[in-house]
Amino acid sequence: MDQRIPDSIFEFDVTKIPRPQIPLKTILMIVGGILVALILFDSFYQVQPEEVGVVLRFGAYNRTTDPGLRFKVPLAEDVIKVPVQRQLKQEFGFRTLEAGVQSRYATQGYVAESLMLTGDLNVAVVE
Repeated sequence: MDQRIPDSIFEFDVTKIPRPQIPLKTILMIVGGILVALILFDSFYQVQPEEVGVVLRFGAYNRTTDPGLRFKVPLAEDVIKVPVQRQLKQEFGFRTLEAGVQSRYATQGYVAESLMLTGDLNVAVVE
């Protein structure tokens, strides 16, 4: 008894699958909406309180902006945020335990790290 499955069951015609018909107007509206959203997203920027924004129009200086939410011309202007009020502190030879009006410092000395070799090959003790 030879039971064979006919080959016609496994044949599949791709051209008979119905394709969804999306109108060209709908596609153009979706692409246009995405472009408008990207342009709006690129139009606004935020400058933090310790920064200023330097606006460059086509690579040339145009203006300086203060902190806050700001607007720029998309694709024509670029913003570089420059930290101007940031204070960085580096401690050599001591450690601050608690900063404030009455700052407290560690009693253990860190003398080894306060020794520095300068550019002219002299040794300096920085306190």
